[in-house]
Amino acid sequence: MSESFDRQPEYSGAYAELSADDQRLLDALLESGFDVDGMEPLTERERVRAERLNEMFGLLHDYPVDDADDTLIAATMVRIDRLEETERRSYQLEAAGQGGGGGRFLGMNLRRPDFIGVAAAGLLAVSVLWPMANAVHQRSIDESCRNNLRLTSYGFSQYASDHNGHLPVARAGYGGGKTWDRISNRINLNPLIEGQYCSHGHLNCPGHHEDLKIGYSYQWQRPDSDLRWGVGRVTVIMGDRNPLIENARRGVFIPALSVSNDHGGRGQNTLSTDGSVMWLAQPVIGRGDNIWLPHGMDRLEPGAVSQDDSDVFLTH
Repeated sequence: MSESFDRQPEYSGAYAELSADDQRLLDALLESGFDVDGMEPLTERERVRAERLNEMFGLLHDYPVDDADDTLIAATMVRIDRLEETERRSYQLEAAGQGGGGGRFLGMNLRRPDFIGVAAAGLLAVSVLWPMANAVHQRSIDESCRNNLRLTSYGFSQYASDHNGHLPVARAGYGGGKTWDRISNRINLNPLIEGQYCSHGHLNCPGHHEDLKIGYSYQWQRPDSDLRWGVGRVTVIMGDRNPLIENARRGVFIPALSVSNDHGGRGQNTLSTDGSVMWLAQPVIGRGDNIWLPHGMDRLEPGAVSQDDSDVFLTH
């Protein structure tokens, strides 16, 4: 991976009020599943407005709910029957005075078809809103992850300023059997925390739910590494959790192009030595360099090591 790679510029600005043009772009954004690149050809002005709208949805937080199924429908109908029976007994005299044709629920006269209609409307609302709510939730996780990497980038910059441009390292690998399958590479991020360059919370993606202080994967530190922050060739040094590591430690080998689990199987965020944050739909950069594996390998073997500083190998 000797060549630098393309990045998408990030836009940051004040949000505009929702106008007629924004409403049209919002409709198109919803139809594309919150994917600005998947929208119909846009002018530069329309793209900026669409990205602002997408950022607004990224600020929302929601929690997923289970899809409606036959079990929920059956349980709803049973509950309706019980409510009708209870109300019929409690208000027998009142129902008789009104002709005995209905029941009561929350102080309202509702017949069985009314209950069924209410239940059906509720199920329909869940079925329609769930995909949208899930999309908003995922976008929120994506943006929070990028913000954590930006804060970590600031920590790297301050550390490099105090250490002649070097990246943090507590113990370099390879010597004495120090390979990815024998030691945790998370230890090499400890200098950032111990030196108060950043906090534990900045080093973990919100989409990673295990109770870990450091959740990101970091470039494996070679004893002879001369990688510098903000100097020379730009390369990826940190990103979402490498999905191959934990599986390989259990003797399970998954496909080399598997994406991180932190973002629902959609891709991963990465941080480069120039401080930029980039989203990768596939774990590959440059001319086919897989960020999960040492160069030239198609699966993660015990004792595997990166070839040189141009070989990105993110571990934890």
